Amino acid sequence: MSSSTRCMSQTATRPASLAQTGRVSQAASGLSVSLVLRRLSIRLTAGPRHNCSITRRPRLRTKRSLPVLASSARADEPSLVRQSRPSWNYKLGAVYQHFLPGPLLFLPSLLQPISTIISLEGALHGHEWVHWLLSLLPVPQVVMQFPVLDLVNVLYQQHLDLANGVLDAAISLAGIYFSFVLMPAMDAVLGTDLHPKTLAERKAASEDMRYRALLWTWVGLHCGMLALCADAVHGHNMHPLACLGLMLSLGAEGALGFVVSHELVHGHHKMDQWLANVMLCTTGYMHWSVSHIAHHTQVATVDDPASARLGESLYHFVPRSVAGNWKDAAAIEIARLHAHHHSPLSVHNRMFMWAAAPLAMLAVMSSAFGPEGMTMCVGQAALSVLMLEAANYVQHYGLQRCRLPNGR
Repeated sequence: MSSSTRCMSQTATRPASLAQTGRVSQAASGLSVSLVLRRLSIRLTAGPRHNCSITRRPRLRTKRSLPVLASSARADEPSLVRQSRPSWNYKLGAVYQHFLPGPLLFLPSLLQPISTIISLEGALHGHEWVHWLLSLLPVPQVVMQFPVLDLVNVLYQQHLDLANGVLDAAISLAGIYFSFVLMPAMDAVLGTDLHPKTLAERKAASEDMRYRALLWTWVGLHCGMLALCADAVHGHNMHPLACLGLMLSLGAEGALGFVVSHELVHGHHKMDQWLANVMLCTTGYMHWSVSHIAHHTQVATVDDPASARLGESLYHFVPRSVAGNWKDAAAIEIARLHAHHHSPLSVHNRMFMWAAAPLAMLAVMSSAFGPEGMTMCVGQAALSVLMLEAANYVQHYGLQRCRLPNGR
């Protein structure tokens, strides 16, 4: 019998008080046991006298230190997963930032109002564009190769007005194509910015007058497009399908206008606040400039109307969020009035402006462009709010947390 085996046997016959300690090293000694303990970690399980069970602990393997691919030099910067090798789309994004440095990086956002101009012209003359393009092609030869086009040609000859309306509607959706096709494609091609700025640098960039001028220009273009679209549906014999497509494109532009309004609401210039109200007035959502501030403090809590509950449908979330935003804005405004010792019925109550300004805008639209122009204005506002709440639904769905001790 080897020395290590004798030591184990003697250890097993020790009183239970020693066995319960769980380590053989406290009951045995010797060089051979030390060598065994270096290879095995032997644990004695307390049981009947002269019986013990010896189990081998799994070897604990130390994790190799992996190279850090993502780290933040400052505590106020988000942790981003950095790629070891820049991908092809990241390189394209770097070229894009080289030619459009600083605030000019957001210059392509002006393509949204431009796409609405294409939608407007397409709603008026889309079928004429298609006819002109087809006149340049060998149409009979193409139709003979694709029998489906032959069927479409027959239907076009029998229902000319409907076919022209469908063509106009297809081109009037240019704003939708830009928002839901071209913009995501541009994001995929240009890639993610793997070198974000610090909070101080981002704040300085947001205060750059070139950036503010871009936001102010965007608001002016949107208001101009709203008036042009209202005039188009009033003064031209536009097909109903084309009107619907134009309304959808204008609504997509208004939804992007909430992003512009968000930047203006958080701005420090007087012009920022004024233009934010003008932009929100076109969507009938002026109270959002105040309720959005409450959203920052209570996001993902049960008190936040803009955070969708787990299992809540979009159809239930949208009316709850719209009503909840009004409720939050009213509570903040009443608290502000009390702090300044003003009555809720005084002229200092901004809730009167939030309700009266959109109604006044509708009255002006109705008198200038008739019921068609007012319908266009109401429709694009409703679609803009719906797209905003749909974005809130996706971004905050299922998130829930408790309030912090500071009330946030």
